[in-house]
Amino acid sequence: MSRRMVGDDQEVYRVVVVRRRQRENPDWERGNVESPYFLYDGEEYETAYGPYNSIGSARGQLTRQTVDMIGGGAYSGVVSGRIEKAETVWKVVA
Repeated sequence: MSRRMVGDDQEVYRVVVVRRRQRENPDWERGNVESPYFLYDGEEYETAYGPYNSIGSARGQLTRQTVDMIGGGAYSGVVSGRIEKAETVWKVVA
């Protein structure tokens, strides 16, 4: 079963969020706010969300992933985020 997301020659968007891998903090102390349970200092990796048919929807998801999901401030692991745009183009292949 096919699904129609956008029409021909319309733009589609996706959100790419860059995070750092986490590891447990060996010096973690229960109840100490300055001592986080996880440290986010590993290598970076990207996660993509979408596609979205409007830039407003993509911006909302970007905000959710980079701001609302940050519970630990500097310990969140989120490095950056961006919105990417693509255009649907049909090409003859056979």
